[in-house]
Amino acid sequence: MSKSASQFSLRSLRQMMYSLILVSLLCITGCSPRLYQAGSAGRLYPIADSLPTDTSLLAFYRPYKMKLDSQMNDVIALSSSAITRGKPEGRLNNLVTDAMFEVGKQHHLEFDFAHTNYFGLRSPLPAGKLKVFNIFELMPFENYLVTVTLDGQSTLDLFNYMAAGGGDPISGATYKIDNNQAVDIQIGGQPFNINKQYIVLTSDYIANGGDKADVYKKALKRVESQIKQRDALFEYLKEKNAAGTQVDPKLDGRIIKK
Repeated sequence: MSKSASQFSLRSLRQMMYSLILVSLLCITGCSPRLYQAGSAGRLYPIADSLPTDTSLLAFYRPYKMKLDSQMNDVIALSSSAITRGKPEGRLNNLVTDAMFEVGKQHHLEFDFAHTNYFGLRSPLPAGKLKVFNIFELMPFENYLVTVTLDGQSTLDLFNYMAAGGGDPISGATYKIDNNQAVDIQIGGQPFNINKQYIVLTSDYIANGGDKADVYKKALKRVESQIKQRDALFEYLKEKNAAGTQVDPKLDGRIIKK
């Protein structure tokens, strides 16, 4: 038998073997009984202190927990009293937007006033030591600062949006609320001019129309930054602590409801 004939025979034999295996598998699966779910029943497994401790799991995550706890319990500033949000104006409202305003200017962002959403302030700050975890509880989201340019009419619509909600946190501007409308608007200490364009510093969440702030979708221009909104507050608080100043935001009448 020639070499080529021998190779051909081997290939044919392999092909036959593969075919037999495939047919056998098809027969086995084809003849097997089909399984159907007869039913299901839900059951609650209560989690209580009486459950035995999984020591292996505890040993696995304990090093990570210890490291995270040590970071989250770092003291970054001292507060003279508890700081809570409020409407039309609140001490927490003013603290957060003043931090945005000051840090934004320090990072050379161009804007006229700062605005954020009231419901984005998720937790009050305690009196005494302000720790890292307090700020994460206050602002748990990974939002970034952005600047948005609005024409005069859209800027007025923004103030009316804030007024209709009873007052949103702002810095660098003042206004009064009369019948859910914004009146006596001042921006940068100057009377509002509907023929001007204004630049607002806010979060990317609000700039995307979050909390029904659809007016931001009419932006003439939008500029992103690499500064997280939470990090701006961290930076602001650390500066106060380094200067030996306690955190004590005031109600200064930036928003007044008639």
